[in-house]
Amino acid sequence: MTTVLVQQGVLKVKRFFSCFCVAVALAAFCQAAPAWAQQAGSGNIAVIDIPVIFKNHDLFKRQMDELKESVTAAEAAVNKERETMKSMVDQLQTYKAGTPEYKQMEEKLAKLQADLQVKVGMQKKEIMEKEARIYYNTYNQVKQVVAQFAQRYNITLVLNFNSNDIDPTSRQSVHEGVNRPVIYQNNINITGDILQMLNTGVQSTARGPATSEIPRGR
Repeated sequence: MTTVLVQQGVLKVKRFFSCFCVAVALAAFCQAAPAWAQQAGSGNIAVIDIPVIFKNHDLFKRQMDELKESVTAAEAAVNKERETMKSMVDQLQTYKAGTPEYKQMEEKLAKLQADLQVKVGMQKKEIMEKEARIYYNTYNQVKQVVAQFAQRYNITLVLNFNSNDIDPTSRQSVHEGVNRPVIYQNNINITGDILQMLNTGVQSTARGPATSEIPRGR
């Protein structure tokens, strides 16, 4: 009889420690997960502020800075060619109209001007295509990271969210605010979490650090 009681007591102790370990594991998971993920009844829905993501995405900012530098260099080259053409115009005015020298210089100027217009048009198109690719690639990267994050925390829907306050004195701001898809959210904003994932391993080569004021899990 004593042996049976001891065995039953051992089983109870084992069950107690087993339940205790499970409780500790669950508590550790809740502490590791973002605050919004700990709230029950959230409906597996989260929101993200895409404009804030682009504004604080280190790699995106670096690529846009490089694009701006290429635009500045292209403008400088165009201005240099325009200065050359201006000097040629001044030289043209020293010739008498109708002379061979005048006609030769006039034709040369016309060709340079036409070539410059074509060059500027092609550069503008190239810059716009590069800008579009940067936005496209960045948005695709954001989508992939959001998908990974959503799968990790069993989120079934992520909505685009605008965290900016509506300016009652601005008609445009009010109009945009009225048309926002998300009217209310309570601690389900994953913008900060996604930014942290995006900027991991990027900040060391980026030109500007991400804004630290983005709240995580709010």
